[in-house]
Amino acid sequence: MVLRFVVILCCIKLISSFVSYQPEQVHLSYGGNPYEIVVMWSTTNQTNESVVEYGIGGLIKQATGLSTLFVSGDNETRSQYIHRVTLLQLTPRSKYVYHCGSDQGWSDLFWFMTSSDESTWTPQLAIFGDLGNENARSLPHLQEEVQRGMYDAILHVGDFAYDMDSENGLIGDEFMKQIQPISAYVPYMTCPGNHEEAYNFSNYRARFNMPGNSEGLWYSFNMGPVHFISVSTEVYYFLEYGLKLVTKQYAWLEQDLQV
Repeated sequence: MVLRFVVILCCIKLISSFVSYQPEQVHLSYGGNPYEIVVMWSTTNQTNESVVEYGIGGLIKQATGLSTLFVSGDNETRSQYIHRVTLLQLTPRSKYVYHCGSDQGWSDLFWFMTSSDESTWTPQLAIFGDLGNENARSLPHLQEEVQRGMYDAILHVGDFAYDMDSENGLIGDEFMKQIQPISAYVPYMTCPGNHEEAYNFSNYRARFNMPGNSEGLWYSFNMGPVHFISVSTEVYYFLEYGLKLVTKQYAWLEQDLQV
């Protein structure tokens, strides 16, 4: 009985000392313009740098960024480091290959296509909401179609994982891994739904990077001839997070429509 107790203690110590610098949950989004791509990923432990190696036809360029410690809002305080790197001045309608990480560990090799600069170009999009960690029947179809090059971007309009904060953020981690075969190949553009409200939308704000807005809940971007505007109806419902979100979004939208 004593021997068994010692073995259990050793196993617990081994699990608690687990270390990983390997990138996971890789996903893309647009930056400040259609020819900027933001690459995001997570690591269990902090790395000494956040790097994307990329290029047309090979890994010939390098861009660096930053990592941020994200701690779950639950008492268990699961933590991870979320990395952001922006690729600037990309060539229109070109196929780039890339991987991300550091000299402590790299991701698989991925690719993406940049937008066309032609005003007559018609983007091919998949638009959906309410995709959970369980029973995500559309997921394998989306994975296959994205990797066949059928879409230029994804618009996921709210309700992720059910819910990203569940089980101390573990459900969010698993969901981000599930969508990687999609989100690592095309910009995965998002907006929050009611399932993202926990801790003032903290899981959503930390895990996704949308262009041009510090609040992380509303934004706009251009893609070919289309100007997309994403607003959050949740700021009108979850008023416990303050009326400032309502007034800020209204002022921002008014200004955006004038441009």
